Amino acid sequence: MVRRRRTVAVVVLAVVLVGLLALALRLTGESGAVEGGTGPVPAGSTVVVVAPGETLGGLSSRVAPAADPAAVSAWIRDANHLSSSGLVPGRPLVVPAAP
Repeated sequence: MVRRRRTVAVVVLAVVLVGLLALALRLTGESGAVEGGTGPVPAGSTVVVVAPGETLGGLSSRVAPAADPAAVSAWIRDANHLSSSGLVPGRPLVVPAAP
């Protein structure tokens, strides 16, 4: 019984550590600015929660008003592995950090 609990604890700990490592690699790998039509996409990242009725274009304008909305939208889709531009209210998303 104790051995089974220990095995489960080790597996859970390993999964958590792999998840944290993946998150750290993702956040550090997204640090470069992407040039857009209006201005560059801000370097770095932060997390925001999608508001009800919010679109990807609206979110892009909210988090980086001086940058090209198309470039920011592409950055958000790539960073969050989104297959479409549809957003789910309440979902946390990684977005470019405001300057």
